[in-house]
Amino acid sequence: MTEIKKDELLDLKKWQRFFFMLIYGAAINFVVGILLFLIAIQFLFYLFTSNTNEQLKSVHDWLQDFFNDALDFLSFNTNSKPWPFKGGEDSSDSSEAEVIDAEEVIEVDAEELDSSDHQT
Repeated sequence: MTEIKKDELLDLKKWQRFFFMLIYGAAINFVVGILLFLIAIQFLFYLFTSNTNEQLKSVHDWLQDFFNDALDFLSFNTNSKPWPFKGGEDSSDSSEAEVIDAEEVIEVDAEELDSSDHQT
C-alpha cells in the first residue's frame, strides 16, 4: 500500500474545490425545487391559455444551464466553476456580437447614403 503524502492532503486548491463543491451541491438542491415550481406554474399557463409563458421559459432555461454546469463541476467533468464565476465569459461574447451587428448597420447606412446622393 502506498503512503499518503501530507502535501497532497494539505493542497489548498483541493480544499477550495471541496468548499465550492459543498456550495454548488446545496445550490443544485435548491434549484431543483425552483425548477419543479416553475414547471407547475408553466403547466397552469398552458392549461388555461394553451400557450407557454416565455419569461418563465427563459428563467427555466437559465436555471437548467446552471444546473448542468454545476453538475459537470461536481462530477469532475470540468474544472470551470458555474455562475457567478462563468458569467463574465458569456457577457463578453454577447457584447462582441452587438458590436459586429452595429458595424453591419453602419455599413448598410453608408451604402444607402451613397446611392441616394447619386440619384439627386
